[in-house]
Amino acid sequence: MLKRIPVMPKLLTYLNIVIFGLEVSPRCEIGPGIFFPHTSGTVVGAPRIGSNVTIFHGVTLGAKELDQEFNPALRPTVGNNVVLGTGCKVLGGISVGYNVTVGANSVVVKSIRPNRTVAGIPAREITSTARGSR
Repeated sequence: MLKRIPVMPKLLTYLNIVIFGLEVSPRCEIGPGIFFPHTSGTVVGAPRIGSNVTIFHGVTLGAKELDQEFNPALRPTVGNNVVLGTGCKVLGGISVGYNVTVGANSVVVKSIRPNRTVAGIPAREITSTARGSR
């Protein structure tokens, strides 16, 4: 997975895992204002995360199938002003729209339109509201 990435990003990725229990792909483009209140057990294997995103502990963003080459088409993208609840899993080549809240322990396998709150296994829309940015 990391064979085409220079040594320093690889080293920092592994150091991050050991110290914080947080795995973030060096290929993930992350906007400003990301917040990890608790990092343990979190895996960020997305190609892009927008700005002002909160990711609680135990969240997984990644492919639904083995993807050693990091194919962005197989991985989720996350929009701006998103909250990913504790333990949720967001899997596959889907998108999480702007101003979305994903409930704790939810499993998201389909794209979520903006201004939604989803929860459950599989995740389903539970509210649709216009939220301002945080």
